[in-house]
Amino acid sequence: MFYKLSFDMDRVDESIKSGTNTIYAEATNIDEIEYENVKKGFFDNIILSPHSINHWPNVEFYYSSEASNLESDYLLNVKRWPIIHIRVMEEFVKKGIRGLQYFPIKLIDVVTQKINNNYVLMYIVNFINAFDMEKSKYKYNEKYDFYTFMPMETFLDKSICSDYDIFRCNKSVSAIYVSEQIKKLTEDNQWIGFTFYEQK
Repeated sequence: MFYKLSFDMDRVDESIKSGTNTIYAEATNIDEIEYENVKKGFFDNIILSPHSINHWPNVEFYYSSEASNLESDYLLNVKRWPIIHIRVMEEFVKKGIRGLQYFPIKLIDVVTQKINNNYVLMYIVNFINAFDMEKSKYKYNEKYDFYTFMPMETFLDKSICSDYDIFRCNKSVSAIYVSEQIKKLTEDNQWIGFTFYEQK
């Protein structure tokens, strides 16, 4: 079984009501970053295509400890980047989860200027032909080589996906898909911030 990985927004809503909400990184310096072969203002898209990242720039996210200083394991952030706590990274490495690279993030409290170095970008290396194109329903724009897949009518190709624990589909790169193993790791460790949607 495979799942689409997302931020647990239901928990966010509930935690705000109960006063147990976690850090929200509401601003970043990403739009100011100048990086080789990436137009200024578009560095946030680097996660959506295969890259050989040889040097990592200074990436900062900002939050207010007056709103919350409680760490989650999957950091909700303004760019919706897959940013995980280092304890998650360490467990992934320990369990041999492949297809990931980790790059440091500075999480800065705008109130105290304190820098939290407990988070990393989880860069997914695997861009694969994940969809079963015979079963899935989609529209294709030949001019822009762009696919639009119909909600609830998209199927993963088990024979291809079974070789990967985490991946993006190269025909629709925004979503992150994970294996049963990653879902189980998250549940066994009671990591906060993750939610999973079962895929056909």
